[in-house]
Amino acid sequence: MKDIAVEPSDVEIGIWYSVWYKYDPGDPGNKEKNLWLDWDIRYKPLLPDGTYGLYDSMDEELINFHLKEMTDAGIDFIIMDQTNFIDTSGGFINVRALKVAECIQKWNDSGNKPIRYCSAIGGIQWTQDGKNIEEEAVLLNNRYLREDFGKSYYMLDGKPLLIVYGDNGEKMWKDYLDGGGKTKYTDKFTIRWADNQSRPGYYGWAYDKGTKQDAEVMVVMPGWDNRKGAEPVPRNHGEWYKNSWKQVFEAETKPKIVVINSFNEYAENTGVFTAETKLYGDDAPDMYWNMTKQYIKLLREGGKFE
Repeated sequence: MKDIAVEPSDVEIGIWYSVWYKYDPGDPGNKEKNLWLDWDIRYKPLLPDGTYGLYDSMDEELINFHLKEMTDAGIDFIIMDQTNFIDTSGGFINVRALKVAECIQKWNDSGNKPIRYCSAIGGIQWTQDGKNIEEEAVLLNNRYLREDFGKSYYMLDGKPLLIVYGDNGEKMWKDYLDGGGKTKYTDKFTIRWADNQSRPGYYGWAYDKGTKQDAEVMVVMPGWDNRKGAEPVPRNHGEWYKNSWKQVFEAETKPKIVVINSFNEYAENTGVFTAETKLYGDDAPDMYWNMTKQYIKLLREGGKFE
């Protein structure tokens, strides 16, 4: 492959972040308390003490460890995945998302390199009704924006960014608006979209047709496999990830934002953070995280993409 000369850029970097990991080390065989087991997740991520193992997304030490790793890598904001209804299954995901938001505010208040967060919702997958976007915007406003840690919410075009996941989400929203639907709370947000159609200008999810060039946002991922019958995107020992970033470096107009899918979505096999797994042969546990740091540095400082 011909080397690409990369000019320094002030592109912002976002990354999808899973907040739903439930784990009780005192009862690891209980599937209700251990979603790693219940969902047959075949990864053991790097932990704060340098070992590899499982964790609960409520663990403040673990969250701070992730924040340090992400800010050291040059990541500017995370996208918290709340796409299966904010209060699904008794709200255990939302409780963990709130803990992450609280930790981010404490992190920023302590003088660390700042990082922001936003939320991705997706109840419309199940309701097929644009009204659900307004309903979930109410919850985000009341539980996040109105709290102290709302100061750390990621802003786009002067408003907090809200990503809506679901096929035909934009159409459902348009139909809702055309029908006179209320937008009191969605008007507080800048709305963007995500689905599985590899669309330019979307913020995710499974770009199985490769990274698409766009002036606002481009999505990169190492591979994808939801293990639910969809055609997987093979990692090919880093080649898919490298080619995803190649599209960013080749773009005549650099996007304002690059979104990485994902930091730790191990259920759908998109995680790039350091983890032990036998799914990809002899790939080193830190291979994708090192690639991530390398490409962000190259994007920010310039140089040659080889």
